[in-house]
Amino acid sequence: MGLKLGVGGVLPSGMKMDKSRQVVADIVERGLCCGCGICAGVCPNRNLEMALCGNGDIAPILVGECPSGCQLCMQVCPFGPQSKSEDRLAKTRFGCSEEAKFEKTVGLYLESFVGYSLVSDHRARGASGGMATWLLESLVRRGLVDAVVCVGEGKGNDGLFEYKAVADIEALRGAAGSRYYPVSVAEAVALMNEKFKEARYAVVGLPCVLKGLHLAMEALPRLRRRIVYTLGLTCGHMPNRLYTEYLASISGIPPGHLASAKYRLKENTGRAGNFKFQAVAKNGCVGVAIPFSKISNIWSDGYFQVNACNYCDDVFAEVADATFMDAWLPEYSHDPQGHSLIVVRHSALIPIFDEGVRAGGCHLKSLPVSKIVESQSGVIENKRTLLGARLHAASKRGCHVPVKRSVPDAYTYRRFRRKVETQFAIQEASKGLWPILGPRYLFAYRLYLWTLSLPLKLGRTSDRALRVLKSPSLLLRFIRRV
Repeated sequence: MGLKLGVGGVLPSGMKMDKSRQVVADIVERGLCCGCGICAGVCPNRNLEMALCGNGDIAPILVGECPSGCQLCMQVCPFGPQSKSEDRLAKTRFGCSEEAKFEKTVGLYLESFVGYSLVSDHRARGASGGMATWLLESLVRRGLVDAVVCVGEGKGNDGLFEYKAVADIEALRGAAGSRYYPVSVAEAVALMNEKFKEARYAVVGLPCVLKGLHLAMEALPRLRRRIVYTLGLTCGHMPNRLYTEYLASISGIPPGHLASAKYRLKENTGRAGNFKFQAVAKNGCVGVAIPFSKISNIWSDGYFQVNACNYCDDVFAEVADATFMDAWLPEYSHDPQGHSLIVVRHSALIPIFDEGVRAGGCHLKSLPVSKIVESQSGVIENKRTLLGARLHAASKRGCHVPVKRSVPDAYTYRRFRRKVETQFAIQEASKGLWPILGPRYLFAYRLYLWTLSLPLKLGRTSDRALRVLKSPSLLLRFIRRV
């Protein structure tokens, strides 16, 4: 049985303790590992392996003795105390451009767009408008990269998903879509860093993965030379493996029978955002498709959330050459096929988009960056406004917290104390109780978590009532949706 650490952290069983300065002692033991696997991928002695934890997270374990003086794993950890901030990394990469603009939550950028792919089934398969797949496919077709490192179906940690290098267009299309499942990039990083296997890569990842990757690229010339582009995905937070098990159980597929899952089915839905989750069993049986509107509280309340996400302040993958996200704006929500919003930071990508529009491969138009910010206002409030409150709450508990661009904020904590403390309690209870109760006592598990989340439900109801009082047209919009 694992050892409980901080808010929801559990050490993998069999982990060796080591007092030297490395990620297992300084990051995993303190419950601050996001599970990206960059450290395991770059470890020069192969002393780190990614393992599944008892609470559903993934984290590195030590499988050998570290040589004295080696701290590469700490150097590349996105939550390491000595790692550079996103601001410093982005300034090194994009700050020399005279055309670069700056927005305090988006970071440095050149252009911002809204649109969708017109190629084949990009849009139907994609999470939003299919533009991430469109750009990756364009990079491969133009010979600008030899392969794309992205998440697709595979063996993963327990058979669901894995990071892999894809050079085939059909395989690339098969990897389209979102997977809310912890996947380590360790093996892919090790592949890209192998001696005598020169190739050029584009890597797709969440903000924490790309931050760790850029830290590794600064430390390792071979990775810096071979990784040509990094494409980011806007992120609110990441749930661990138990999130998928839980939804699969509601869908009617027991976790032990789970073979795959689709998180954003667009079939038979009337608007963008109300996509469906559906699990698939090993015997081919398909579970009930669950609309997101029925399970949105599981996401917004932070069920199964990785603890490190509590201390992440990067919404827009600020170190990425381009960042893709959903168009959570009223003017695009009526179209269930979805639109992509794009922030471009690498000047070489803009001509590719322009040529794509002229050739009829995609539909794009410029969008003010203020609309980009508006589309992610809820995520920005959670990751930026409430970060100071969470840092203060963790400090009160005596928990170690990473160095971030925000500082502990007692005022914000007092203002949002009920919300912050309830979310911490839900994260801890959802991850701690699921291995005990599981699908066998699903009703009791759901009832307990529902009761625990009552303060958040009441808060949301109160906020909605206030918004309707300020703008009655919102009530009409809600009635039309129903």
